[in-house]
Amino acid sequence: MAEGSTANGYDGEPTRVDRPVAGALGGTVLCGRYRLEQLIGAGGMAQVWRGTDDVLGRHVAVKLLHPHLAGDDAFVRRFRQEAVAAARLSHPGIVGVYDTCSDGGHEAIVMELLDATTLRQHLDETGPLDADTTVRIALRLLEALEAAHRAGLVHRDVKPSNVLLCRDGRVKIADFGIAKADDRTELTQEGTLVGTASYLAPEQLLGGVVDARTDLYSVGIVLYECLTGRTPFDGDTGAAVALARLHSDPPDPRRVRSDVPAGLALTVNRALRREPDERFDSAAELRAALLEDGVPPPIAPSPVRVPTTVEFEPEPESFTRSERRWLFPALFILLIAVALVVAALLVRESTGSGAGSGSAGRDRADATASGPITAIGLRDPIPHDPQGRGAPGENDRLAPFAIDGDPSTSWRTESYDNATFFGDKTGVGLGLVLEGPAEVTGLRLDGSTNGWSASVYVLDDEEFAPLGLGATGGLVPDDLEPAAEILGARAPVVVEVAPPAVGSIVLVWITDLGELADNGRHRVEVTDVSIEGRPVQGA
Repeated sequence: MAEGSTANGYDGEPTRVDRPVAGALGGTVLCGRYRLEQLIGAGGMAQVWRGTDDVLGRHVAVKLLHPHLAGDDAFVRRFRQEAVAAARLSHPGIVGVYDTCSDGGHEAIVMELLDATTLRQHLDETGPLDADTTVRIALRLLEALEAAHRAGLVHRDVKPSNVLLCRDGRVKIADFGIAKADDRTELTQEGTLVGTASYLAPEQLLGGVVDARTDLYSVGIVLYECLTGRTPFDGDTGAAVALARLHSDPPDPRRVRSDVPAGLALTVNRALRREPDERFDSAAELRAALLEDGVPPPIAPSPVRVPTTVEFEPEPESFTRSERRWLFPALFILLIAVALVVAALLVRESTGSGAGSGSAGRDRADATASGPITAIGLRDPIPHDPQGRGAPGENDRLAPFAIDGDPSTSWRTESYDNATFFGDKTGVGLGLVLEGPAEVTGLRLDGSTNGWSASVYVLDDEEFAPLGLGATGGLVPDDLEPAAEILGARAPVVVEVAPPAVGSIVLVWITDLGELADNGRHRVEVTDVSIEGRPVQGA
């Protein structure tokens, strides 16, 4: 359970508590080991306390049932049975259930305590998510549900407040035990609808058979809300929302937000079919559809070999179009380049080691780099988002498009409300791993022309290692000296690195996303990038 998050009951209206609450239960020790320390959330079904397991000496989350539920013997019996079943689940995407506890009329579940925020809180704070972020969260959520379904456990209460976005980038789903505690499928209690009406599947509302497809319907609504900022069915009461779901199909998400990819919209619509047989049969099938139709699957980066004589002109041809023309001449030019290298070495030997001037970096470059300025081969493009929250990465699967030589494809940042990001986040970057150490003299980037800005760093492995290439939580490069700056780019960018810098990684660190994109938010696209310099010999 998330530390500082909400507790979630069937009413779907959690109340957040951000400070310690003095009360009769503060300091209470349940079952001789679980000490209640701070109330961190409350909902219609339970309170959630931050506590300590005095036996194992670890922090835990204790979900304490409200007294009117703890006094229902049939409910408590099912509650314990399903909590035990949930505790048997072992998956990185499922909040761990450690124990159940019954003490002095108190009924509790003891769970994993996480440093996280709920998807509900994130949506309330930031609004709709872009398609890439939505799919990335959904894929991890579905992995967890697939594991639960294989174990015979249906969640029955999938909703944003039960999806946790951990600070370290993990996505977890909570409340398995409570969600399936009542075999009456959360239908009615004394004539009142119980449950989070906005996310329940039609068969739950009608008292029908509940299976894995029921959870997938709820996932579909979560996806819809992430993309559009609203659930597909509205009403003044929970009953009105339920009635709309039983008798009408949801509006296409593209009617609410036009930039939702068509394939992703079709996938969401199928997940929201009223008849279970018309939906996806399993979480694995829905995951496959998201990878195939929602967005392209992750692509393993492959080496891109750039012709030796490519020049940095305003509008160069793409690699795929020019490949045949340069292939044979390149062999001849390569022989000339080798001859020039040999000649340079002979001249260096004959002139001795005269005293030079300039910085230590220039001396190192002059001592190790040789040959004419050429295009440097790129091995891997790796997005870098060290200050990101939630799922790690910055559209990682799109990174290969930045070096594939195809102007119709691109890597792009995620979309942001502010051109200079928000809070403590100072930027995102694209790390370009060279095929080998090189003296970098310049680079060219094609893509956005909306006035974006960035710093360019040329780093060796030792310098970049502490940054954690591509990792969330690594150090930012702000305290390093940039090799060049990109300021207010409104055309294809040609950057001169002067003096040349030696390294094996070039990091383009974007600090200003420029003007609004066509989706009404800020982002930067890179359709192609190439680097020039001299290879370093003997490194």
